[in-house]
Amino acid sequence: MGREHAHPVLLITCPVTRTDELVADRRIRSVVNHPTHIALHVECPCGRVHVYRTGRRWAAASRPAPARPAAELTPA
Repeated sequence: MGREHAHPVLLITCPVTRTDELVADRRIRSVVNHPTHIALHVECPCGRVHVYRTGRRWAAASRPAPARPAAELTPA
């Protein structure tokens, strides 16, 4: 079987069943380009549509801020 028979798929994790699913690209319902990320609306085998976001600025925005040293130490 050659590449002419291969179909593009996505590997997603279903937030409902918590299982990994291979989903055909025809299951992508919409792609929305935001300033910080790209949102893919994907129809899942569980029957629902989930939103998957990707992008460096999205990942940086959702990361917790680094810890800072205290201005002054107080006794416990």
